[in-house]
Amino acid sequence: MFNKDAFSNGQIDSKLWLCRELENLGWTSNLTHIYGGWYGILAFLLLSREKFKVGRIESFDVDPTCKEYADAINENWVVNNGTFSSYTLDCNQEVPNIADLIINTSTEHFEGMDWFNEIPRGTRIILQGNNMPHDDHFICSNNLQEFVDRYKLQTIIYQGSLDFNYPSWNFSRYMVIGIK
Repeated sequence: MFNKDAFSNGQIDSKLWLCRELENLGWTSNLTHIYGGWYGILAFLLLSREKFKVGRIESFDVDPTCKEYADAINENWVVNNGTFSSYTLDCNQEVPNIADLIINTSTEHFEGMDWFNEIPRGTRIILQGNNMPHDDHFICSNNLQEFVDRYKLQTIIYQGSLDFNYPSWNFSRYMVIGIK
């Protein structure tokens, strides 16, 4: 079943923030993996903005209902030489292919650190997480420093937080960009 929260203010603003910071770096990628890619909205934003040069994006989500929506949202790039592909896959298991950039904007949804531990050293990485308590959030960080400390990177190129304040609740999203 489709979850409209994928298009909420917090979700979209967080992904646009990532797009802007990635574009500022001037990085290119032959193959980008998005872990916990959900409906492929981050891939859609990256590809449609046309500022981040990428050969191919592969999106992985453990939820089998996500693939249909991700492929539909990114149909232009599925059809256009297969620039986008989505897969039903648990990133805690072996991920196919070796990407030169790995993005995970839903670190709080992963129950353990296996997915992170399996990323080869020297890989460029972008991670986002938050401090929002929720039944399907397993690893939350209380602040940016705790988030950065959790994911040990050789080099940190960018770190920051984005606050979301609503009338009845608020939370912060954290992001770190670097080299594992």
